[in-house]
Amino acid sequence: MTSKKIFTGITDKTPLSKKIADEIEKAILNKELIVGDKLPSEHELCEQFGVSRTSVREAVKILITQDIVEVKKGHGIFVKSISPENITEGIIKFYRHMLNEEYAMDLIHARQALEPSIAYYAALNRSEEDLKIIEQNIILLKKHNKSPKKSAEFDLKFHDSLAVASRNNLFVFMMRPLHNLIPPIKSKIHKVLKGSTDLALEWHDKIFEAVKDKKPELAKLNMIEHLKIAEKQIKEVYEKKQTTKKE
Repeated sequence: MTSKKIFTGITDKTPLSKKIADEIEKAILNKELIVGDKLPSEHELCEQFGVSRTSVREAVKILITQDIVEVKKGHGIFVKSISPENITEGIIKFYRHMLNEEYAMDLIHARQALEPSIAYYAALNRSEEDLKIIEQNIILLKKHNKSPKKSAEFDLKFHDSLAVASRNNLFVFMMRPLHNLIPPIKSKIHKVLKGSTDLALEWHDKIFEAVKDKKPELAKLNMIEHLKIAEKQIKEVYEKKQTTKKE
């Protein structure tokens, strides 16, 4: 049985596989194809686009790499659910590739622009389940505060759980790539500045209490102070690094 025709032939032939992948992705974003839908067969895609099997197969590989579709052996190719993880993984790779090694100050300034508002809306919109997750991340950070790697991991999760609690999906999509850039910086600060994690925990507790008590302005102010301290720590660490280089 032939499925309905969704796609038309492509006249610009360079590069075909990318253009085919873009057209399929556009159909998914426009909801012509929805999560769980089976894509037309390879033969049907070749007919609809007016291209060879090789071009279609390369296009499907691109979509699989981007985590947009999945192959179910013996059944066909299906549209995957788009999640923050699907979207942010590629952005994280792009950031790491494009950013200069010393991106810490750019990162903290971006966080200072966004995260006070996230804390504000988390205090307004959080659920009881959100509070449990936020608190659990604080507990785990306290438990592992002597480990640079683990403390960086749970520091990231604390901030991510606030973004989720804000009930604003754009905050989540925007912050996850930024948060995933934090661990190497946090680990470096932890190694160089003794007591830095204890100070972070103190402000995490204050932010959590404001969110728990539904005090958005206080949550915002506490986040501002927390990130001011983080900026000072970054400056101190990188100043020490520059001094060491000169020596």
